[in-house]
Amino acid sequence: MSVIDVTKMWSKTGGALSSERLSILDARWAITEGYQVLAEPGDTIDVIAAATGLPGLGDAHPTVTTTYVASVTPTPLGPAFWQVLVAYEGPPANTGVDVEWTDTTTTEPIDRDLSGAAIVTVNNEQVEGLTMDIADQVVVIRRQFLTINTNSVAAYRRATNSDTYLGWPPGTARLIGFSAKNNFLYGTPNQQWDVTARIQFREPYANTTNAQAWYKRWRHEGLLILDGTVIRRATDELGQEVSKPVLLKTTGELETNPDAAIFNHTQVYGSVPYSGLGLI
Repeated sequence: MSVIDVTKMWSKTGGALSSERLSILDARWAITEGYQVLAEPGDTIDVIAAATGLPGLGDAHPTVTTTYVASVTPTPLGPAFWQVLVAYEGPPANTGVDVEWTDTTTTEPIDRDLSGAAIVTVNNEQVEGLTMDIADQVVVIRRQFLTINTNSVAAYRRATNSDTYLGWPPGTARLIGFSAKNNFLYGTPNQQWDVTARIQFREPYANTTNAQAWYKRWRHEGLLILDGTVIRRATDELGQEVSKPVLLKTTGELETNPDAAIFNHTQVYGSVPYSGLGLI
């Protein structure tokens, strides 16, 4: 027994594009096609579904290539005549980009006031324990990709932007979150990836440049000082060894002026062009 002929029915071709959120971001195609199948009497439903000329499960639609065959439904119309409905499902080929701006707040220690002067007591002793709320802008970008390269994304997690990105100068943006989700039948082509990326922008503060926005800033201080040619433990006015770090000059000698404190900036992230992410 075998199928004799398969003919596509123009009258059964149709479909619908729908979205639960009324957004292109979660839009889905449901496309149907119909076929007339002439078989031999006694051919079973599995023979009809596997007939040459009929799309099979997982096959891509010939024009809307992001949709795939989700079901094949043969219905007998006579002893040797069948009607087969083929249903395709999947997202549209072209999707939009969803962009959401928000912010995040962290509490950071401070040692300088708004004018940049050291915060000290009347006796020039550094005041410890003061903090300031720092609000960073965060952009959340959601879009779909046909393919993703997680190895390339990993490099961005360890780097800031070397280019101007969304109006922010180099060094101020950092990818702080990336997720990608895909649903597909085992053994069938992947559907589009739903990607969500979070990028945090840091405005430089406390005598920091844009390029140093994500550098680690630390005050040059310690328990040891350079005294002539000897490195020794710093002592107080009574000659007692100090238990708290003291300010140091660039040479390592004792610095007694809090306003002359030296701050170092240590780079811990690399630098790559964020336009390469292809998010927007």
